[in-house]
Amino acid sequence: MIMREKVAEKFYIEDHAVLYGLLVKNAIEIFGEAGKESSKNGTILYAKERGIRMAMRALADGQELTPNNYMIYGEWIDYKKVSKAEIKSISPEYRTNSLVCGWCDAWKKHDLMEYGKIYCTWIDKNLVKGFNPNNELEIDSILSHGGECCAFHWVGAKFNDMEDLKKMREVKSSKAYYVLKDFLYHTAHVLSAMSRQYFMDFGVAEANKIIEKSLKEYEEKFGAEKKEALVEERKLNFLAI
Repeated sequence: MIMREKVAEKFYIEDHAVLYGLLVKNAIEIFGEAGKESSKNGTILYAKERGIRMAMRALADGQELTPNNYMIYGEWIDYKKVSKAEIKSISPEYRTNSLVCGWCDAWKKHDLMEYGKIYCTWIDKNLVKGFNPNNELEIDSILSHGGECCAFHWVGAKFNDMEDLKKMREVKSSKAYYVLKDFLYHTAHVLSAMSRQYFMDFGVAEANKIIEKSLKEYEEKFGAEKKEALVEERKLNFLAI
């Protein structure tokens, strides 16, 4: 059996984006509008579970669930720098623009952009709500929907100056060893959350048509080793920290 750590090194944003896109594509092809609605709800479930994990770690550290602490407890970083973003303002509220997106690039490459739009519509706001239902994220434009960037307004988050922002990033870096999760984990969580939503909406037998077809198509693109790693990883409890 292949060591998890070895195969995990082969996963990145493209795996995450493509598996998601395949699941939504097949849900819509098999179940039409009901498949699209179920995929939306599965995306919300996935997002909120991620946000909940972030909140659980923050509370375990004795931290409040503030907009600034949301930044600290995010579970991934783009260490390969396939995406690009800029800071628009740090005060009176923090605003950022995502200019290049690894997810959008993957959806374009694999002809899955229409399905990726559902992810972009629902993921970020529900991540924030999973962390704290009282927090807000406003999104003024979205790349996958034709916008020039993803324009994020992190309501309530602010930094006094760039030194303050630097200190936040240093705190985030100090927690990376137990906060960050690799993309095998994140991709398997997508598979788990979307599968559970499809099970609830269509029943296990019918939902498995979506899941099995998507995994087969994923395997055709990325190989059996990675597909088998996902099937094993999705057995995890994704609300455990």
